[in-house]
Amino acid sequence: MNLKFKHSGNAGDIIYSLNAIRSACELNDMNAVLFLKLDEPIELHPQFKHPLGGVMLNKYMFDNLKPLLIELDFIYDVMPYTNQKVDYDLDLFRKVGFNLGAGDIKRWYLYAYPELQKYYLEKHFFVSQTIGSKNSPIRYDNYIVVNRSERYNNGQLDYSILNNVEIPIYFVGTDTEFNLMKAKVWDLKHYKVKDFLELKDFISASKLFIGNQSMCYAIAEQTGCNRLLEVYFSCPNVITKGYEMYNQEGFEYALKQNNLI
Repeated sequence: MNLKFKHSGNAGDIIYSLNAIRSACELNDMNAVLFLKLDEPIELHPQFKHPLGGVMLNKYMFDNLKPLLIELDFIYDVMPYTNQKVDYDLDLFRKVGFNLGAGDIKRWYLYAYPELQKYYLEKHFFVSQTIGSKNSPIRYDNYIVVNRSERYNNGQLDYSILNNVEIPIYFVGTDTEFNLMKAKVWDLKHYKVKDFLELKDFISASKLFIGNQSMCYAIAEQTGCNRLLEVYFSCPNVITKGYEMYNQEGFEYALKQNNLI
């Protein structure tokens, strides 16, 4: 038998819930079946834009996310949620009443299921893989990956500093997001992946991943790769063990520490 989980949130929230899912599997000595609810409406501040418009997860995102999740040894299957009976409703944290704009997203689920604290695993789940070959223009550990969603932008940061970097810089994200960053980083290239499993491999093989509080950063955090987080002051709910940039000085420090400028 398998443990059944439900989640109705964004792709990034689903990725951060893996710590709680694995803990429940350890507690019960079972693997997980994860049911993801599609087309759940999202409420956004008027100044924010979500890449999926008015929903948290759609069929396109589900199809891209499933290969990444199914790779994990404790996840047996990932399926759309259609009112199946579940053992853990991972949406219950929304009813606890704490501030969702602060704290550590990975630990939200412990407030709804405190028994998981005994087995809670603070670890990386996605295996980093070397990509590319002698015939590929992309060589392992010789490029930067950038992602910046239209939400959670820190206005103190100037990404044009990346024009001083001499190795290739690739952007992962939507066309709109790419065009916004391309206006600042002139030689930026848009790397499009077939699914989020390939995205994970591409991010984890980079010399440095730079991202804001988005799904891509959730992937980077769960690989443990070399990473730099753009922190959004009004909603600092991503806790990283990588570099952080609250201001331009922090941005420059991380680039210098990695011998990039």
